[in-house]
Amino acid sequence: MKISVITPTWNQAEFIEDTIKSVLQQTYQDAEYIIVDNLSDDGTEEIVRNYMKKYPNIIYVREKDCGQADAINKGLERVTGDIVCWLNSDDFYYTDTVFQTVITAFETNPEAGVIVGNGYYCDRNGNFTEPIECNRHVKDWVLSRWYYILQPAVFWKRNDLRLDVKLHYVFDWKFFIQMQKMSCFHFIDDCLTAYRMYEDNKTGLDNAGRKKEVYLLQKELQESKWNTAWCKLVYQVYENAEKSGRNGNKKLVNLLSRVLFHVTGKRICSF
Repeated sequence: MKISVITPTWNQAEFIEDTIKSVLQQTYQDAEYIIVDNLSDDGTEEIVRNYMKKYPNIIYVREKDCGQADAINKGLERVTGDIVCWLNSDDFYYTDTVFQTVITAFETNPEAGVIVGNGYYCDRNGNFTEPIECNRHVKDWVLSRWYYILQPAVFWKRNDLRLDVKLHYVFDWKFFIQMQKMSCFHFIDDCLTAYRMYEDNKTGLDNAGRKKEVYLLQKELQESKWNTAWCKLVYQVYENAEKSGRNGNKKLVNLLSRVLFHVTGKRICSF
């Protein structure tokens, strides 16, 4: 089986070499690597082209895009592999045997359409800070309320599903909710990836823009009017807090979200 890896990037020269090395140094070599660059001007292009001289399996797409989801979709349109994934340009694979681990998991679990592994959070310098266990032993519906899986540790059999380019923060969450409805998820205990968290990381941004998209996603899914109402309230609190500078209200509503999450058996939350 051939693996296709997509890396969307924009001005990530500080990190992208770690990402590229972790892909190209895999012991399993039947892979193509598609890097989609939104016209970076920080030295990213030079780094990528230097690796292209040695590795013919790199496909470099350098053109303007409309955001991260659009860039990944451009990669999805070009993949030729049987197994697909994306690895952001500030993350990296945990070991050089990740691809082999994933291929073995698919071969031994032929009913699986998606393999999900574990990982580690790491800091800006690549130092591991906290393990991430994705197999929470929860029912499938929980994914629609709580985004508990680690995106770069997800590999799937190629299909026609694409990301929602209207979303800036939760496009990956929506993508995997949709994929779960069409494919069998199989969790493995292996650590597959390092997920870099730092002050500029988009996932780590705790702002009204993200809370708005969480609310709109819940509204679109129409799976729980109570959770949708709570997510709307949280978004409104965040929006008002950012306008007034009263960030204490954010902390309070986050605390309430965590209480509701546990009290309602994961049915109401806004993470």
